[in-house]
Amino acid sequence: MLVSWDVLAMAIVILAIACVTALAAVVVVKGARHRRERRRAAYDAAVRKQVVKLAIAEDEELDALIGSLVAASGPVGAHVEETLLRMIPEVRGEVREAMVQVLAGRGLLEKSREQITSSSAVKRSKAAELLGILGGADVVDPLTAALKDKSLEVRLVAARALGVAARPEAGGHLVDALALGSGIPHSVAATALLNLPEQDPAVFIEGLRDPDPGIRYGSAAVVGLLLMSEAADALFECLMAEPDREDASDVVIAACARSLGRLGYKPATHVLADLSRSPVVSPSVRQAAGQALKVMPGAEAREVRKRVAQSADADVRRILVDW
Repeated sequence: MLVSWDVLAMAIVILAIACVTALAAVVVVKGARHRRERRRAAYDAAVRKQVVKLAIAEDEELDALIGSLVAASGPVGAHVEETLLRMIPEVRGEVREAMVQVLAGRGLLEKSREQITSSSAVKRSKAAELLGILGGADVVDPLTAALKDKSLEVRLVAARALGVAARPEAGGHLVDALALGSGIPHSVAATALLNLPEQDPAVFIEGLRDPDPGIRYGSAAVVGLLLMSEAADALFECLMAEPDREDASDVVIAACARSLGRLGYKPATHVLADLSRSPVVSPSVRQAAGQALKVMPGAEAREVRKRVAQSADADVRRILVDW
């Protein structure tokens, strides 16, 4: 079937119009994007200039500066919050305190305290993260409550946030979060515990005696990492009592052994020697005891290592080879 020249010409015209329209749309979109980027750059320059001043302002000037950042409204106000939240993890000391004061003054603390009980898990997670950044005594209760949230993601964020907030009174709650049933990985809760500026040995001593093996394991590991000598006796007691428990755990025994080695707890030397060459314990326990024995200080420990190396299995001997 032949197509008339008129129809062909009309098709070409329509195609040309479509191309021109599409090109115009691209130009308009790019132009709008460029304008947004320029506005954002302008806001960023203005806000950054004020934020930088937080680091150098004198007391009277600082109060005025904080007040102006708190009072910022509209797109500039939103950009203040965005900029501070982006920068605050990288700063410490008085500058961080000033940034937190601005964010709290803009209502983020109250808003986060409200949203941490939202029906949305996404909002609860975001609120927990913000509460950790804002810190202070007021964030401990909502964050410790969030450690038992029905959403695992919220529980994880809350544990990390307590580490960021670094409030000593959160220690006991984070030890409880080491429980096997919490769903929170030990690495997350333990890292948060290690971030706390002050540690109460009583919290970890209680953890070493807890019925939950997850809490015993986490407490034993953290005590060693903190070199908490005040808990050394309880750590040794945990090592000795663990095999007789109904829920005895090799990972608890191994963690106790390694931490006793880190602490250089000499009364454990012969017990570690027996474990390191015992045929009835698991290889992981023997190796952990060997590692602890290897770093145990003193002449007595040195002689014990020599005897163990003569009768231990190949893996333990390799651990002790450079004593």
